[in-house]
Amino acid sequence: MVEETNVGYSGINISTNVVKPKGHSRVPSSTDLKEFKEVTQRDSLVQLEKEMTALLTTTADDKKDLAKSQFTAFSRLFQRFLEESGPSVDWDKIEKLPTDAIRDYDTLSKPSPDDIHSKLEKLVVVKLNGGLGTSMGCRGPKSVIQVRNDLTFLDLTVQQIEHLNKKYNVNVPLVLMNSFNTDKDTEQIIRKYKGLQVEIYTFNQSCFPRVSKESLLPIAHDCDIEGNIEAWYPPGHGDFYDSFKNSGLLQKFIDSVSF
Repeated sequence: MVEETNVGYSGINISTNVVKPKGHSRVPSSTDLKEFKEVTQRDSLVQLEKEMTALLTTTADDKKDLAKSQFTAFSRLFQRFLEESGPSVDWDKIEKLPTDAIRDYDTLSKPSPDDIHSKLEKLVVVKLNGGLGTSMGCRGPKSVIQVRNDLTFLDLTVQQIEHLNKKYNVNVPLVLMNSFNTDKDTEQIIRKYKGLQVEIYTFNQSCFPRVSKESLLPIAHDCDIEGNIEAWYPPGHGDFYDSFKNSGLLQKFIDSVSF
């Protein structure tokens, strides 16, 4: 008899076949199972890191530092995947906010124009722009889907920030976090905003390798993403912090602010 167990994590389904032998067999103790899991987890991580090191050798010299940083982040994520046995959130311990935690705007003191200006000078607007709109009939980034009066999501965002900049005489920048799926299209699209009072910056989120559900090893044999795009994936919004820092934009904005 064969039982199949599917374990889902970050879009990866792992199928494990367990064969039940006929006749008498000793039931493994909890200590045996724990030791078995620790050994297999350790071996899987070691093998993955070997494969990642091999992939790194196929990366162009000018991209090696970035690829090494991304592969390190992926190894940490993979290790979490191996160690976690279920949901990390204990929903029974989630408590509601106290009744006085939410305040009505009418109870707040109205800020002065100088105070508004000072705070907006430290504001950066970031939009996640890595997803494709294929499920909505769009061939490019979701942000270029028309939603109102022939304007796209991105058009409306740029209009709002420009209005803010003009009204308060500030320079709030717009930052778009792209993926390898949307980067080229986005760079072409944002050219039409050059005449507006909005500075637009872009950076890419990480590029992580897809792994085989049988071997738990990367299916890519080299770092030619365009030549084998199905072997790679963008990790999504949770990758924002590392990618934003690695792009250099975080330090750029910190340096431009007077505290």
